[in-house]
Amino acid sequence: MREITKIVMTLLIGVLIGATAIPTLRAQNASPAAYMVAEMHTTDPAGFTDYMRREPATLAAYHGRVVARGLPDGREGPPPDGVVTIYQFDNPEDANHWYYSPEYAKLLAERQQSAKSRVYFLSGVVTQ
Repeated sequence: MREITKIVMTLLIGVLIGATAIPTLRAQNASPAAYMVAEMHTTDPAGFTDYMRREPATLAAYHGRVVARGLPDGREGPPPDGVVTIYQFDNPEDANHWYYSPEYAKLLAERQQSAKSRVYFLSGVVTQ
């Protein structure tokens, strides 16, 4: 009877270890987060304000959000001439799907008419 108890306890401990390790293993295979950086020099303030007001509604479906937006405070080299926005997405696929989505296409044209922009994507994992 004692042997059976040891075997059952060993099996239970193994199941518990496996159950806690599986999410960690899945997290290691996940795609890295994606970021889009947009440097925008406003040429039409009213149009750009409308763009910023309508933009968040297009991000949600693609797991995106604005993490920072403001005028840069440069330290080295010439800072961008205008507003800088940093967007975060769960993965590069979501970022690309949003950028090329029909919802954003309408706003993209509005942004391009109301600001001179420089836009680029970054993928990566932040390590601590």
